[in-house]
Amino acid sequence: MKKLNVITFLAVLAFAACTTTPKSYVIEGVVPDSSYNNQMVYLFDYETNKRVDSTLVVDGKFAFTGSVDTAVIRRLVLGRLYANLILENGNISVDMATPESAKGTPLNDERSKYQIEFATLIKESNEKYILIKENQDIDEETRIKQIEENRNLYGLKIDSLCTVFFLANKNNALGTFVLFGTWFYLEADRLDLLYTQAGDVVRNFKVLQNIIETNTRKRQTAVGMPFVDFTIENGNKDGSKVSFSDYVGKGKYVLVDFWASWCGPCIAEIPTLVEVYNKYKGDKFEILGVAVLEGREATMKYIENNGSLWPQIIDAGNIPTELYGIGGIPHIILFAPDGKIVARDLRGDILKAKIAEVMQ
Repeated sequence: MKKLNVITFLAVLAFAACTTTPKSYVIEGVVPDSSYNNQMVYLFDYETNKRVDSTLVVDGKFAFTGSVDTAVIRRLVLGRLYANLILENGNISVDMATPESAKGTPLNDERSKYQIEFATLIKESNEKYILIKENQDIDEETRIKQIEENRNLYGLKIDSLCTVFFLANKNNALGTFVLFGTWFYLEADRLDLLYTQAGDVVRNFKVLQNIIETNTRKRQTAVGMPFVDFTIENGNKDGSKVSFSDYVGKGKYVLVDFWASWCGPCIAEIPTLVEVYNKYKGDKFEILGVAVLEGREATMKYIENNGSLWPQIIDAGNIPTELYGIGGIPHIILFAPDGKIVARDLRGDILKAKIAEVMQ
């Protein structure tokens, strides 16, 4: 009888050992090829962007060990490669060839599911956009309507996906990751509503606090609101001072392109802007470029090599993006002759249709 009790006791201990939450973490990573051997991998605090640990790649692999009291968001960086993860105790595997590959622990596995579903929606939306754009059997008015409908449909789907995952994790690192990773696709009021339902873990995340502040400024500069002025001391190409109000609110429609020379999508949008500019430029219409998030030298080099048909404000840094709640570039805003905002986030065919509409 005593022997049976001992066996039962040992079995209970073994079961408990298997079910107890791990008290430390191991991150096991692999790299794409041997060229990364003997290079350093850095673990960054996502909130402060500071290095918190480092290790060496050996034979195509690397590892980090440690422990955390609460799950936190981290980023691994290896040269130009990176991978996001939720650092929690347990065994985490990462493939540096794929930024969102981290898995093996409960929150990372859920994050992976979310990322897969999110990426699928983005892919579907883009594929349908291309089909609409290349459809030769519809007129331009129908094309624009279908593009808008497609954007609205997938906006609702992304909103729904974000809401489901967030409400199930509204006071942990996954909820934080979902909210700050998807905010750009959410309506301003929707983001605020979800944020009010968040727990302290989410609300205290500084990156998200900055996003909420950006969201407030986006609402303050929504369609129908007056423009917000700013001045850049050396914003003209000759190094002299320039203000936004030197161009906006002067009796013309002004299409303002917030851009940077390093931004591929910004450069890809230029042919559309050139087409619109050549068609409508004059006493009633102007385009203004505002170079943001890069230094003066890089912008000037691009302009010298490629030219610019319209005026530019350069070396604006993050001043305009903060004032207008811009979360990503290119961000193109149309201002009315009196300076009020007519439309935001214009691109491609929708941009051309909006300009044609106001210039009738």
